[in-house]
Amino acid sequence: MSIASDNNLLWTPPDISDLLTVSVDGQADNSTVAGMLVINCAAGQWLTGQMDDYTYFELLDHYGIDPLGFVDEVEAHMQLLMR
Repeated sequence: MSIASDNNLLWTPPDISDLLTVSVDGQADNSTVAGMLVINCAAGQWLTGQMDDYTYFELLDHYGIDPLGFVDEVEAHMQLLMR
């Protein structure tokens, strides 16, 4: 299910960086959990300007996340909110 939807039920977190967080299931190994923590920390750093776009996108790619697809989904959500 997409977070960006036209059904007037848009969810907005208290902290916008929550839109860029990832999670893993309870059976994930330690390295996967560590990667989740790195990605989630990087989201906050990127949004506050402490990390440049290139570094953030490279980090997402390193952990197997399509950077443009991931960020485009959040951007689409924000555009719907601003309409």
